[in-house]
Amino acid sequence: MDVTGARDIALGDQNAEEYDHFGKVAFRIRPKKAGAKPGRTFMTLWLDEGHAVLMLDLEQQTELIAHHPAEFEAHPSKWGAKGATIMHLTKVTEKQFRHALSMAIKNATR
Repeated sequence: MDVTGARDIALGDQNAEEYDHFGKVAFRIRPKKAGAKPGRTFMTLWLDEGHAVLMLDLEQQTELIAHHPAEFEAHPSKWGAKGATIMHLTKVTEKQFRHALSMAIKNATR
């Protein structure tokens, strides 16, 4: 998996849109109607670093890290303590990426 593939998959969901989030490529749920407030962010892509940060809950984060410690790690910030999870794109399969992304999208729609 690479950042281009991750972007393409994230945008393949018709309910997602891309935007700039503090200098990072980010993805959020589209507004429900024109002029409405956009939904929550579910993923950022860190192009230079080659990883994505997913907005998971602590239970999801703990499970992914326990089963795939080389592929996932908690973000080293206060957001990481709340579930923000680094996904090393070169280490995940497309199946793992899609699974983790689907969790983040579900969280963003709650």
